[in-house]
Amino acid sequence: MGGGGGDGRFRGTKGGKTRKQHGRTPMNNRAQNSQTNAIAKEFRLTPAQSRILHDEISGRGYGYQTIRKIAKELFGK
Repeated sequence: MGGGGGDGRFRGTKGGKTRKQHGRTPMNNRAQNSQTNAIAKEFRLTPAQSRILHDEISGRGYGYQTIRKIAKELFGK
């Protein structure tokens, strides 16, 4: 259970898949989502604005401070 091959390459991953960390973005998708949600809450973004922010940063490997800066630039808050 939990995934991974017998050689230990995939230890601690679910489903036996690994992903590379991009820039200063945490590898865990939940951690990334948590950071973005915290920024959306801080800037009091609407769901539509949160989606715009998500689309803007998705797959780019930005860290927390960079995402904050982008949110500020996009929404002037």
